[in-house]
Amino acid sequence: MNRHGLLASGERISILLGLAMTMLVAAPGYYIVRDNERLVLVCGGVAALVVVSAILWQRASDNVKSDASQSMKRLLLWLAAGVVATTLWHLVTGQAQFWYQWLPRAMTVGLLLHALYGWWRPATQ
Repeated sequence: MNRHGLLASGERISILLGLAMTMLVAAPGYYIVRDNERLVLVCGGVAALVVVSAILWQRASDNVKSDASQSMKRLLLWLAAGVVATTLWHLVTGQAQFWYQWLPRAMTVGLLLHALYGWWRPATQ
């Protein structure tokens, strides 16, 4: 395997940071229900994802860094779309939940949409 397969891509960095944000949004729910074990695991996972993302960012070329910034903008749009879609779903179905229950699910939907968009988007060479 050549070394280029191990290098960072903008999509990879944005997905890792999106996963960290999604996990971070779930942390208050674990704090509220006093699930300290999962809270510690989530915080450790977020720290690991941020460190890996920082290492990938440091090793990335200028081209990849500009692609990562564009991917982060798309990620924020997809996260907002996930929040809107989940809010509409809860309004239509009449399910009442606290914010710390539905917000992590909404962020997960947005992250999945971002990853699927990156997978189906035509590659630019």
